[in-house]
Amino acid sequence: MPNTPVDPEIALSYAARGRALLTAGQDVAALDAFQRAAWLAPDEPRVQWALANTLWRLDRREEAVPVYERVIELLPNEPAPRCNLAELLAVLGRVNDARVQIAAARAVASNDPHLHFAEAIVRLAQRRPSAAEESARQALASGILPKFAYLDLGDALLAQDRAAEALAAYRVARQHCAAEDLRTMRQDLRWLATIYPALQTAAHAEALAIFAPEAGRG
Repeated sequence: MPNTPVDPEIALSYAARGRALLTAGQDVAALDAFQRAAWLAPDEPRVQWALANTLWRLDRREEAVPVYERVIELLPNEPAPRCNLAELLAVLGRVNDARVQIAAARAVASNDPHLHFAEAIVRLAQRRPSAAEESARQALASGILPKFAYLDLGDALLAQDRAAEALAAYRVARQHCAAEDLRTMRQDLRWLATIYPALQTAAHAEALAIFAPEAGRG
């Protein structure tokens, strides 16, 4: 934490730079910007949240956990960061801890649509793809974050060997993606293959191709 007062605008300018770098496909440089912003503004939840998301994006998952926990401390009545942490914990194999976070989020706001996204990931981690499909369809019906709702639906369908339906869902997810989302989508698909190693190889490869990076981007 800084020893001397820092103009909050400096931290926010680093955060804005981080967002611009993400959009430009410079993820590592974006992480550096968000780390600087978070150091300068340790009590600014949106900055901490951006840092947590970027750490996860760069597969520094364990490092992202305490940052999400800090966001929750700063936003105790907001369910979304608890749901984000639940998803990350599920990906890390800590399903029981993920369920604790979902329960806490539900206690804060029982009807928050972010709960459906978290439930979909947890149920996939539990190898309950039909239940994950139900959650994904609820996420889709909520109307928020369609790129992730369709991604979760595609994952649940692919895990049930319903390849044609899954690929159709992934294509719709792709239509809602910005270029900077593609890395996250491929990261999700690689994780799915670790949970369901018997996935149809050709369908999984086609799904990855749907989210292939644009020319000139990683």
